[in-house]
Amino acid sequence: MTDFLVALGISAVVLASVAVAGYFVLRRLFERAANRVAKDIGRVLADVSGRAATTPIGQRTAGATRAATGRFTNLGAYAAAHGMSEEDARRQFASSIERTARLMDSAITIPIVGPVGLDAVLGLFPVAGDTIAAAISISLIAKSLRYGIPREVIARMLANVLFDLLLGAVPVAGDIADLWFRSNARNVALLREYLGDEARNTIEITATRVS
Repeated sequence: MTDFLVALGISAVVLASVAVAGYFVLRRLFERAANRVAKDIGRVLADVSGRAATTPIGQRTAGATRAATGRFTNLGAYAAAHGMSEEDARRQFASSIERTARLMDSAITIPIVGPVGLDAVLGLFPVAGDTIAAAISISLIAKSLRYGIPREVIARMLANVLFDLLLGAVPVAGDIADLWFRSNARNVALLREYLGDEARNTIEITATRVS
């Protein structure tokens, strides 16, 4: 009986080890594939956005922006319009997007699984939950537009949210994959890259690698 229990215990440990190793391998493969898909979607969106900018409506919109700010909207123009330094505007922006991303993607940390946020919880509710999560994620992008982030960066951010939304539409498997593809953390990483070294020091949330 004792030998049986020992063998059973060893078998359980081996199976658990294999399962954990398989989990991380599968997760890594998924992340690599997801990065490629998200980048491809981002390139398509950026191309569409670029073409739209050359249309009469796009040119009128750009003209209105220049008239309102004296130049293309950017962080400096936002700071000037609100009577603050560009450094303060950068910090305000960083703090704002950090709060949203942390709430959605990394409110708590679960062993092995990693950071989990409101996005994963909402994903348990078909359609409505994913729609609400996408709306919150888009609010982060809306803030980025307000601060004048370039359309190429916005396109990649939208691609991350779109891909996340598509994942959530897949029952069960999509909910698991949604834990691995944290669109808001990825978007924070993109904004860090654009805003530069100061943003890396200001935005403290752990951003998902997007390269």
